[in-house]
Amino acid sequence: MKRAVRGVSKPTSIGLRKRIEQYLQNISPEILGVQHMESLEIHKMTPGSYNLNFHISVDLKEFIFRINIDQQSGLSRQVEYEYNTLKFLEGHGLAPKVYHIDDTRQFFEFDILIEQYLVGPHLLLEKFHIPQVAALLAKLHSLDHWGGNFISWQDPLKDTYDFVRSDIAHYKTRKTAEKKIIARSERTLAEIELRISKSDLSFEADSLNHTDVSCDNFIRTPQGLRMIDWEKPRVDDCSYDLSCFLSEPAQLWCSPHVLNVEDRDAFIEEYARLSGKSTALLRKKIRIREPMVSLHWILWGATKLCDLKEKRTSPELLGAHEEKIFRYERIARAENVEKLLDSL
Repeated sequence: MKRAVRGVSKPTSIGLRKRIEQYLQNISPEILGVQHMESLEIHKMTPGSYNLNFHISVDLKEFIFRINIDQQSGLSRQVEYEYNTLKFLEGHGLAPKVYHIDDTRQFFEFDILIEQYLVGPHLLLEKFHIPQVAALLAKLHSLDHWGGNFISWQDPLKDTYDFVRSDIAHYKTRKTAEKKIIARSERTLAEIELRISKSDLSFEADSLNHTDVSCDNFIRTPQGLRMIDWEKPRVDDCSYDLSCFLSEPAQLWCSPHVLNVEDRDAFIEEYARLSGKSTALLRKKIRIREPMVSLHWILWGATKLCDLKEKRTSPELLGAHEEKIFRYERIARAENVEKLLDSL
C-alpha cells in the first residue's frame, strides 16, 4: 500500500511544484496506471482548509496530488484512514479512485495522497440537484461497512452532544472568542440537552456516513454525482449526513442562500423513498440532531477566525484561510446561534 521515494534528499530551496515533479519522476508509472512520466504537467493548486491540492496530468490521465498539512479528523494516521476509505469505496460510483499514499515524510514534510481528479463543477443548492444528493447518500448508507475498520459513534445522539460540547470548550480557549457566541452556544446546547432527555427515538450506528456533507464536497461529473474529501467518515446513524446537508450553516459555507422548506421536505422524502426508511421518523431524528450539527459548523467557523486573528493558522494554509474569511464570517455569526436557539 505505502511506497516511499527512496534515495532522494528532501529539497529545501525549490518550490513545491518542482518538488512534486521530482517526486513523481521517482515513483513507478505503474502506480498511477500510466506508461511513463514524460508528459507530466502540474496545473492549478487549490488549497483546502487542511491540505494543498495540486491538479496534475500524466499520459492523458488526471490526478489530485494532495499534501496533507493538518489533521481534520484528529487521527494521527489521517491519510492512511482516507486511503483505506477510498479503497473501500472503489467500484461503488461514490468517490474518486485512489492511487498512492506516502506517509513516510522522506521527501515532503507532510503526508501525500494521490487520487483521481474528478472533472465537473461543484454542487449547487438547486431544486433539480436535490434528488441526486438523496440518491448518493442512500447508496452510501446502504453499503455493508462492517469489514471497513471505520470509526464508529456507538451512541450517536450522546456522541453528537459531547462533540459539540467539546467544540464550545475548544472555542472558549481562544483569546479572541466572542462572549456573545459562547453564551448563546451554551444556552442552545442546554436546550438541546433538554430535548434529548425527552426523546425516546433510537439512533443506531448502522450506516457509513461521510460527515462533511457540504456542497463543495460534491462534484457533478459526466458519470454522475460524486463526493470528495473522505477525511473523516464514520459509522453512525444516517441522520448525521442528512442533518449536515440540511444544516443552514453548512449550506451558508458554500452559498449565500439556503434551502427553503419545500426543498428540505423534498430531500427527506426522496431519501426515505430510496432507503426504505420512514419519512416521519427521519424528520423527527433530523429535528433533534440538526441543531447540534449546525452549532458545530458555527463554532468551527468561529474558531477558524480566532486562529487567524491569533496567528495560530498553519503557515502553509494561511493564504487559503485568509481567502475564506468572508465564508467563516458568514457562518460564524452570533445571530446564527440565536436563530438556532429560537428554533428549539
